[in-house]
Parts: sequence; structure tokens; C-alpha cells
Amino acid sequence: MEELTYRLFMVGTVGMLAATVYLLMASREVDAKYRRGVYISALVTGIAYYHYNKMTASYALNPGEFDTGLRYVDWVLTVPLMFVEIIAITSVGAVATKKFRDWGLASLVMIGAGYFGEISEASSTNYWIGFVLAMAAYAYLMVQLQNEGEGMSGDELVQFNKIKNLIFVGWIIYPLGYISPVLGSDLGALRELLYNVADIINKVGLGILVLGLARIKSGEKINS
Repeated sequence: MEELTYRLFMVGTVGMLAATVYLLMASREVDAKYRRGVYISALVTGIAYYHYNKMTASYALNPGEFDTGLRYVDWVLTVPLMFVEIIAITSVGAVATKKFRDWGLASLVMIGAGYFGEISEASSTNYWIGFVLAMAAYAYLMVQLQNEGEGMSGDELVQFNKIKNLIFVGWIIYPLGYISPVLGSDLGALRELLYNVADIINKVGLGILVLGLARIKSGEKINS
């Protein structure tokens, strides 16, 4: 398990770098007014690439153990930005500003509560308080996301539904990682393995789908 987890840290590092380069290159194919979302997607994977370098080195030094703070430093930056990259494509003006504020705050609550719980003893009161608060913020964000996309139709709506489905399904992996210590699993390795899989799917996958939506809005037909 430790070896597989370590290899996934390496895959995550390379994947985040490749996604960053690809998104920046592909942004030139998108109309200027939709590039911000693609740039933010590249920023998310770029930040993750830096932190995955650090996390890979940390895990290599202590197989089966992990500096949880490293993971949450990445998330506190990238998770709000993941919602910003969506809003940057779907909304403008005062509506976008309000969503940036509300969704960003909910993201920080989710990450902060998760960190509070994860640095506590598994199954302790603080552990479950952190989990409940994080899941409440998660549920709020999922509801807001499912209500997004008003006014879209045709290919735009199909592509945006792919974004919603990716986040709705892909993010389920994170709470599974959180509760793995309660199940008596190989705590360090299994938890980080699940988090690595989730990060690769959600950060890289979201960036590619946001790029696709930007292309559609720019007038390009995207094949399913």
C-alpha cells in the first residue's frame, strides 16, 4: 500500500505539471473573454504541482505517515480557485462577485473544518465535529453548483453538466479518505492514496472540462 501511494504522489506531480502546460497552451484557442477561467484552471494545477513535489518528498521520508498540513495548505488555495474557475466561465459582474465571496467562504469553512478534524484523534468528538461541519459546507456548495448553469442550452449545457457530475461524483472520494482511519485501515497509506486519486481526477479533470466549456462559448464544437 505504501509503495502504491508513493507512486501515486509521483503520478500526481507529473499530471499536475502536464495539465498546467496543456491548459496554458490551449488557452490561446479560446476567445479572450473566456480565458480567465482557463488561466485559473492552470493556476490550480500549477499550485498543486508545487505542493505535490513537497508531498512526494515528505511521504518518501516517512512512508505510511504524512504531514497533513501540507495537504491542507494546497487545498486552502486550490479548492476556492476551483470554484472561481467555474464562476469565471458561467457568470459576470455583481452576480459573479457574490458567488466568488459566498462559494469561497464555504470552501474555506469546508477545508478549515476538515483540517481541524484530521489533526484530532480518529473517532474523537473533535474529529466528528470537523467532519460534520465540512460536510455541511460541502452540501451547500453542491447545491449551489447544481443550481448553476441557468440560461445555458445545447452543447454549453451538456458540457456544464459534465462539470457538475465530475465534482458531484469525484468529490465523494474525499470524505471516504477522511473516514478511512475509523475503518481501521492502513491509516496513512490508504487515506493519502484516496486523496491523491481524488486530486488527480478533480483538478486535472475539471481544468479540461472548463477548457471545453470555454471553447464551446468561443464558438467551437466539442465532440462528446
